[in-house]
Amino acid sequence: MAMMTHVMEVVLAAIKHLNPQQVPVLVVDQPLFALCKIIEHLRPESLGEDVFVLLMGGLHIEMAALRALGPLLQQSGWDEALAAAGVTTSGRAQSMLKGSHVTRYAH
Repeated sequence: MAMMTHVMEVVLAAIKHLNPQQVPVLVVDQPLFALCKIIEHLRPESLGEDVFVLLMGGLHIEMAALRALGPLLQQSGWDEALAAAGVTTSGRAQSMLKGSHVTRYAH
């Protein structure tokens, strides 16, 4: 928590020095995003949502979107079609429906 507070303060100071009119944007992964949101709520005047913009990293956004779409495609035959086409195996197609393939197979 202390390290992320320090990071946010350093980023804020750097942005204020380089471009005082710009709102700082910090992109972090999901666990650090949760910590930074807590910091925003603990220090609303100096590091709050009006002062700082926090974004979750692209990998975590992609995984959340795939987890949301997975149940919609569960009984559609999508995984069997991918396996039959030779794109991937049936097990990997199932993991795609859960979003867990991103860290395991895609990279």
